[in-house]
Formats: sequence, structure tokens, C-alpha cells
Amino acid sequence: MAYKNLSELTTSRQTWNIKVKVIRMWDSINPSTDELISIDMILMDDHGDTMHATIWKDMTDTYKSKINEGSVYVFSNCKVVQSTKYRPINNEIKITFAYNTKVKEVKGTSDNFSDYYFEFATKYTLEERKEKEKQCSDVIGLLTHMKPIESKITKRNTATDIREIEIMIPEGDKIRVTLWERLAHHLSEDVIGHQTVVIVTSTMVQKFYGLSLNSTSATRLYTNLDIPETWDLLHSHSTEEILPKMMEIDKSTQGTMEEQMFYRRRTLQELTGIRHDNPTYQDFVFTTIATIDRLEENIQWWYMSCDVCNKICTKESDSYYCSYCNKYPERATPRYRIRLQISDHTATISCTLFDEEAKRMLNTSVSFLMDSLAGKSEEVPKVIQQLCGRRLIFRFKLNNKNLTLGMQNYAVKKTFVPDDKLEMQYLVDKEKYLKTFIIVSNRI
Repeated sequence: MAYKNLSELTTSRQTWNIKVKVIRMWDSINPSTDELISIDMILMDDHGDTMHATIWKDMTDTYKSKINEGSVYVFSNCKVVQSTKYRPINNEIKITFAYNTKVKEVKGTSDNFSDYYFEFATKYTLEERKEKEKQCSDVIGLLTHMKPIESKITKRNTATDIREIEIMIPEGDKIRVTLWERLAHHLSEDVIGHQTVVIVTSTMVQKFYGLSLNSTSATRLYTNLDIPETWDLLHSHSTEEILPKMMEIDKSTQGTMEEQMFYRRRTLQELTGIRHDNPTYQDFVFTTIATIDRLEENIQWWYMSCDVCNKICTKESDSYYCSYCNKYPERATPRYRIRLQISDHTATISCTLFDEEAKRMLNTSVSFLMDSLAGKSEEVPKVIQQLCGRRLIFRFKLNNKNLTLGMQNYAVKKTFVPDDKLEMQYLVDKEKYLKTFIIVSNRI
């Protein structure tokens, strides 16, 4: 039987015969339903060329027991189709199995192929891929920070484990990676204090306070893998060891949604009185319930941000300049900055909704709204104006200006829609607590 090299495959023929090694194999899971979508593989031929292959859900029972990662096979009667989303490698086509695809293992030839295959992304490549579903990204870097495992509430209102890590990629940039579910348990805390090179494959790139990566069902995580890229990274930092450290968990994001809504609940008046000299609140994160009275006047609802640091850029001729980075960034991106006046029964303050939370609340991007205004970007879109009058729970993280100078403009980290029954119960419980406290105090 004649085999074709992977580089020769096209979508023009009905079927193909290939001889390949299964480099990686995984179950692709729908994160919204936890249901199996397909079994997927990265295949490599004896020329070192690679291609993504998919066995769809209705055929997995036929083929799963016949194929093992690391083995070499002849696959006959394969189809080749366009690859449109979640590509684990940079190839516009992929292989799919049909009902008549034949599988034959080839013994004793695995050593003729590489054991691993990665396409490590640079910072520039990651920037190009942010918020796009087309291409997954592999990264390699020195582990710099790691958080303990946390429990997060998903959109399906179920708890799942996550672990956040930070790695320094070869260019020197630091990237945050969120490892979900089983991968959260892959890294042991024994790595703390020991120089560790981490490889994370098949991640999706997000723009969240800089670049961040999310693991997928295709993601693999390797530590100190014996490949040239690992040794290159270690040798480049041989004079200055970079040792990973533990980071603290943001306790305000832990627990159920209800628990998060009442995390360190304060009135606005209490909030404005909090200062650095109170050691009880080390993270200075609080929630409050308040009504949006109006949009602050003379403050534009968007700004152009530097794609490196996310700080504001100023227009100079035909370019944008970032004073924080002291350079002209390659790209500047419009981001939300919505200044609100909010009030409760105790006080009135200003607060600011920034990009990620504003995008979540409005369910649309800055770019879309700007396009809808047909060049009149100084006007406030109706969807933003409609925020006025809404009563919400705000989660704030106080900064140095709030804590030392008493500045009453607070950054909104997250908002929640209040539940009237829970709010009533909170007030009842608070009153009971105060009565008990008074009684105990009087006895003392």
C-alpha cells in the first residue's frame, strides 16, 4: 500500500492512506455540558510533518480501543477537511475518520519518530491570537508564581477546581495561565523554591489585565521536559535563578455566588472610612449594594490603551504614545472606562467600570459600540445610559489612593444582581448579630 506524506494531503480527494505516529491524544469535551464532542489526536509522519485528526462522537466506540498514544499506525480511507476552530497546531486542514476508515498498528517503528511536538508561541503571536477561537497556543516558560488550588463556580453553577500559575516566556514577558479541573492538580507545590520549566499546550488566549491563557480539554502540562528548548531557557537564566513562589488566593472570589455577594459587606460610608492602618483587611476587598444615579460628566466612556500595559495612550499625530512604557506601542486598543456615581442610604461616591467587567455587564465590546455610533464616539451609547437607575452589588478592591488619600473613586472588580430574599435575610441576620453583640457587651 502506498502512503502519502502529511504535507501532500489536500481536501480535493475523497480518502487518503497515511502512516503516522500518534503524538498526543485527548477527549474533547464541551465545557458547557461536560459531554464528549470527539476524540482528537496530533499525528506525525516520518518526515516530521504533523496534522490534527478528529474522530467524532458517534464513531468513538469503534476506534478508541484500537488507538493508543505513542504508537504508529496505518490509517486508510481517511478524509481531509478544513480546520476552522480550536486548531491544536497551525494547519488549515485536518483529518477526520469515516465509518470505513481502517486502523492497523505498525509494531517496532515508534523510535523512528519524535516523542513530542510543540509550536511555542511568542508574545507577538499570543497578542495576535487573543480572544480568537481559531488557534490554540503552546507556551514554554520558567514558573515564577503559583496559587493554591481554588474552587470556582462555573456558568452551570457547579464547583470546579482551578489553579493559576505565572510563567516567564523566553522573551522575558510574564504570562498568567489558568489550569482548570484535572490540570489544577497536575502541579505539586513541591516545585516551590526549585527552578522549573513549564510547558502548557493547546491554550486559548484571553485579554484580561494583560495576556492570560486558559487551559482546554486538549491541554497537556509538562515540567522540566528533556528537550532543547528547556535547556536553552535554563541556560539563559543560569546566572540568576528564577525560583517559583506561592501567591495568595483572592478570598473574595471563593465559595458560592451568594457568599461572594456578601463578602465583607459594607455601606458606602463605611467604605470611605477604610484606611491602610486597619490590619484586619489585608486584601482590602469589600462588597456594597448601591444604586447607579448617573454617569459622571465630561469623562469619556472609553479610552485607547497600550497593548503592553493596558494604560491610557495619548494621540500624537497618527500614532498613540504610552507614557507608562515610554514608547509608541505597535497597537492601541479601545477599552471601557465608565465613570459612575452611585449611592446608598449613607453616602454617594464615584466608581469606575473598566473593560472586562463592563464588557461582561453590557454583553458587548467597545469596538462594536463605537462602530454603532458611526464615528460619533464621543456620544454615550444607549446601552450604557440604561445603567442609570440600576441597583447592584459592587465588589471593590481599594487601592493606595483610596487607602491613604481617601480618594472616593473606586475600581469595580465585579457586579452582581441582588436577590431580594437574600438581602432581607442578610439584614435580619445582621440585626440578630448586633443584638447578641450588645447583650454580650453589656454582660462584660
